[in-house]
Amino acid sequence: MNKWKKVSATAAVASVLLLGIPAGIGAQQSANYSIFDYASTGVLKEGSRGENVKIMQRALNKAMGAELTEDGIFGPNTTTAVLAFQKSHKHLANDGLYGAQTHAALSKQVNSFGFADSTLKLGSRGGAVKTLQKGLKDMSYNVTVDGVYGPNTKAAVIKFQERFPELSNDGIFGPKTKNVMDKVLND
Repeated sequence: MNKWKKVSATAAVASVLLLGIPAGIGAQQSANYSIFDYASTGVLKEGSRGENVKIMQRALNKAMGAELTEDGIFGPNTTTAVLAFQKSHKHLANDGLYGAQTHAALSKQVNSFGFADSTLKLGSRGGAVKTLQKGLKDMSYNVTVDGVYGPNTKAAVIKFQERFPELSNDGIFGPKTKNVMDKVLND
């Protein structure tokens, strides 16, 4: 193969990879939003130090505008930010400790697009549809963000589903399509 054919083949492969199709994601998998591997026995608290604290601080800055110094030291300002995050989520204990539930909630907020857990289809209306339409628009699908799941939104969902053989091309935004789209938007 001559040099230009090799370069062209390499460029073609790179173009396919740049479509944003995540490697190894299957429709059956549930999305893993974790910002770091959380040790099930460990709790981060005031006095903790390390890379996971730094990642948590970065995530709190992104999620809440906490304006923490990302230094890997869990000090009083980090405790205050963790408490504020916990108070903004009714299902979390307000203890200032960064445990498994706080980790899961922060990870999901930072690493997901915010899709509702409901199934959306032709005729659906509301904020969940707007969020879907914003996601489609972010991926350059031609949809209007109006909160109405009409024919154009359905057509865009079908076009998205066609990119992944494991998805049904039915135009219904259900759990499988949601997981794959969330992964594409956050990779």
